[in-house]
Amino acid sequence: MILSLKRGAFLLFASVLACIFVSCAAGNVYTPEAEESFVSRAMSDWVAPEEEMRESWQQYQFALQAMEEGDWLVARHHLDIALKKLVAERYDSAYYNLPTPERDSLYRVEMAHKIILALDEIYPEILEMGEEASEYVRYEFEEEGLDNLDEPPLDSAALLEIESFLDTLNRAQFTLPVEFNERVMQEIQYLSTRAHDFTEASLSRKTAFDEMIFAKMDSLEMPRDLIFLALVESGYKIKAYSRAKAAGLWQFIPSTGKRYGLYQDFWIDMRRNPELSTVAAMKYLRRLHDEFGDWLMAMAAYNCGEGCVRKRIREAKEDTLRDTTQAITYWDLNLPKETMHYVPRILAAMTIGHYPEHYGMQVEKRERAPFDTVTVVEFMPLDQVAKAANVDLKTIQELNLELNRWCTPPKETGYVLRIPEGSRDSFLVAYNKMDKKSFSRWQYHKVAGGENLGKISRQYGVSVRDIQQANHLKNTRIRRGQVLMIPLPASAYSDSKSKNSGKEKASKNSSGRTYKVRSGDNLGSIGRKFGVSVSQLQEWNGLSDASIYAGQILVVSKPAKASKAKTEKSEKPAEKSEKKKENPPKTENGEFISHKVESGESLWDISRKYGVTIEQIVEWNKKKSTKVKAGEVLKIRQ
Repeated sequence: MILSLKRGAFLLFASVLACIFVSCAAGNVYTPEAEESFVSRAMSDWVAPEEEMRESWQQYQFALQAMEEGDWLVARHHLDIALKKLVAERYDSAYYNLPTPERDSLYRVEMAHKIILALDEIYPEILEMGEEASEYVRYEFEEEGLDNLDEPPLDSAALLEIESFLDTLNRAQFTLPVEFNERVMQEIQYLSTRAHDFTEASLSRKTAFDEMIFAKMDSLEMPRDLIFLALVESGYKIKAYSRAKAAGLWQFIPSTGKRYGLYQDFWIDMRRNPELSTVAAMKYLRRLHDEFGDWLMAMAAYNCGEGCVRKRIREAKEDTLRDTTQAITYWDLNLPKETMHYVPRILAAMTIGHYPEHYGMQVEKRERAPFDTVTVVEFMPLDQVAKAANVDLKTIQELNLELNRWCTPPKETGYVLRIPEGSRDSFLVAYNKMDKKSFSRWQYHKVAGGENLGKISRQYGVSVRDIQQANHLKNTRIRRGQVLMIPLPASAYSDSKSKNSGKEKASKNSSGRTYKVRSGDNLGSIGRKFGVSVSQLQEWNGLSDASIYAGQILVVSKPAKASKAKTEKSEKPAEKSEKKKENPPKTENGEFISHKVESGESLWDISRKYGVTIEQIVEWNKKKSTKVKAGEVLKIRQ
């Protein structure tokens, strides 16, 4: 056995040396621009079915997914874990179902190659990220809330000790239905002993969010003890990130987050906004409770999905051994392993959270950094925000954790920023003095097969050198799937906007098909969507360059020439209807609709929802500021 382990270690070491040699040699080989990407090739790799269950392989697959999305820090995290797991894994024919030690050794050699090559692929990207990678990491990867699912059963002495204290408690004090069965007591034992430090630190972090979360819960009439769901999900870490790509205090996956108004793109991730994500979590849990009629089932569905819970309820009803006179509860369901622990662990966290001293928890009171909010109506680099607020960059970043990049989202006409409390007046003075035209606007571009820097530069109307400098490129070589930052001069954006304001109105009266530009669009992507060329889009919309902005209306098919008589004739009925109907009011550009402001919404959220600007909403509603309150009804032009 010792000889086998030594042989495996030698092969692993030899493979690392071989990979380093291959990596160095590959640096001198020219790679065609249209060549298949590393990730595409790696994702097509095959391993035997019995090897797919290895943690090293699973972590490697998570890393490839992150690389495909250009999230290099997440990829590095999973590759680091994959390498550690590979070293720690031992040959076990019963567990891995492997026929021979030689097959295990071969897997280890091959995986070492794969991991090292993947690390070699991502490190240049991380180096190019500069300060963003070294000083400001968006994610924290701890998953202690649901680690160690296979705890040994409680011995009789431990069970008696826990049970004796629980028997003294009045269950009416809890706002969630709790049953102190053996599953819950086992989770109490785990959180108060093996995960003691995690639980204690989480309860301390919780104190900083209590006031805000309880206020949101009370306004939505939700049980206050649901706050402990966030302990298991994230440990109350805003930057918590899971391998399932869930983020924020309440660990929303991307699709569910978007369903509940937590917008995510290259620039921002509103799942990391504590206020908005708390409202979203409560709305989601309320909907789940309305369906299942039980808070424990609602929490289970929050973890494994409502479809899974529906299926397990159906299976429980079909169980011929079940007493049909009894209603089905969470405790009757045979759920996935993680969910079987998830709900009892929340109930355990709730119990410990009510009595931390009894369980040896030293909870330290914390406060969230107080802040003021300001709306910036131009694209703003965060270092300029910090300078205007007279604080360091880290402070601004920590106050605005939903921002993915070093700036506010480009091409947005307004963004609400948090700045330290008491700095608002001095910030506005500095902000008003800024030369905003000196700031470039940015677009991100994912390189398609066959593209080169020359083609991309022509598409956006900027020079190759500008793109190289913005992305720290030492040469003009790029690869498919690579994400580039494209600098768009603010002056060009302003000129394009003013030139096209008239075109937008004209397009509504023409027979040409129109399209509202979304964040992330460019003329090339829009052209491909509608089967037209960039030059045609420029001609039909009077564009002098490739600059466009979110919310802009573009003509995407050849406009038919309308006669003057027809135009005049079509305008008259609109004038008459304007006089007849005042509520909702009408203008030559369309009807107004009503929007009732929900708790946690801002003008920025509403402007994104309807594809309009903050300034337009302020003007249409004759508002003196950008503040809104829940229940307020706003007019939005369609």
